[in-house]
Amino acid sequence: MRKFVTIAPALIVLLVTASMVFVAPALMDRYAIAQQGARISLARNILADDDILRRIDRAISAIGDSIEPTVVHIETQPEGELGGSYSSGAGWIYDTNGYLITNAHVVKTASLVSVEFYNGRVVEGRVVGSDIYTDIAVVQVDASQTTYPSLRASQRLPRVGERIFAFGSPFGFKFSMSEGIVSGLGRQAQGARILGGYTNYIQTDAAVNPGNSGGPLVNTDGHVIGMNVAIATAANTVGSNPEDSGGDSAGISFAIPLGTIEPIVSQIIEHGSVSRGYLGISYNPSRTGRIGVKTSSGETVYGIQITGIEPGGPSEDAGILPTDIILQVQGSPATNAEALSSLISSQRAGEPVTIRVYRDGEFLDLTVTLGVMQPVVLAQRLYQPIQLQLGAVLGSHPDGVAVLQTWQGLPAAMAGLVQDDVIFQINGQRFEDRAYFFVMLAEEGLLTGETVRVTVRGGDGSIRELSLLIR
Repeated sequence: MRKFVTIAPALIVLLVTASMVFVAPALMDRYAIAQQGARISLARNILADDDILRRIDRAISAIGDSIEPTVVHIETQPEGELGGSYSSGAGWIYDTNGYLITNAHVVKTASLVSVEFYNGRVVEGRVVGSDIYTDIAVVQVDASQTTYPSLRASQRLPRVGERIFAFGSPFGFKFSMSEGIVSGLGRQAQGARILGGYTNYIQTDAAVNPGNSGGPLVNTDGHVIGMNVAIATAANTVGSNPEDSGGDSAGISFAIPLGTIEPIVSQIIEHGSVSRGYLGISYNPSRTGRIGVKTSSGETVYGIQITGIEPGGPSEDAGILPTDIILQVQGSPATNAEALSSLISSQRAGEPVTIRVYRDGEFLDLTVTLGVMQPVVLAQRLYQPIQLQLGAVLGSHPDGVAVLQTWQGLPAAMAGLVQDDVIFQINGQRFEDRAYFFVMLAEEGLLTGETVRVTVRGGDGSIRELSLLIR
């Protein structure tokens, strides 16, 4: 029998295949759209049912609402100049007596400053005093302007990882707020142009830029834990103040801790100046001098191992022993050598302070009446930085300080100092010895950009008056 071949099945298969080519993508698209819609609906329901993010936003907004009215914008102007600001930065209301806090490098040597409050009111402020070594200054305005001072975290110490907020006037955008976390504590970054200054900084990753200097650093309670002072940028060295950094924020900023601010501010308000405390101990300033101690809860706390006690000094009188490990000063942790130095030096000489030590398995709180820091101790922080900045080697001389060497193109040589000169006056004042010389240079503003006049006797006996300036 003859067989007949039909193409119907093949045609059906072909048609089905062709339809799938065109229909399947459409079905897949509809399915994907349906899945996406389901995910969107689920996400929207989650956001509608759980308001945790809105509560976080409300809390952060509340921090801004409570802090911004306590922040001020500060500008100074050179005496006799009508145009242009000498410098600008931020500050914060310290108390209801009219005191504001900012950085010393913001007000520099100005006696009067312009202060703008959050409500737009601008008043004149008087610089009560400043401390160049910690970069802290106090400004006073009419007390009626400071009804709502900042709250301070005197009882809550910052911890690494905690969320913080920085306030100020970055790039002139007044009363700005940025967010970050505490990245580190007890950081040893150079002070704002004070190369021999005390640091012990809080490190954060909050955006801090030119104009933020002097603004408060705040925790999640809305309490001040520190004051913005310096940043690290790719354009400059770690620890430059924001206004002189030559760059903007790189995610590393520094703040002066409240434990340093409060005793310095108290001294300036009560006495108009700072008298640095002296403990009378020796210790290893390197990291090997940092010792970990286990508490009863199993937590490890760090302190500084004492290596020697000055005979008849404040520490010996208080019963501190050479084997003690210092853990705290007035409740603030002495986690490294710079932190200990900063905490002690910010306390006023002659005042009693509480020192927590670890001794033979016990934690002891001892009261020490601090001595007066001698100029030679303070000068040890300044010898190298000042000579490097000036470009000169300066030695002792019976009549003052001898110029042993200068380098062309650097400030000392540019001012006219040459080898064999003897400097015997600073701004018309005599100084006792080489240590006093370095301290006076710093206190007269050499490291903060001020011109300092020095009187010099040349090798031929001639007397000259020269102007030193470090830019």
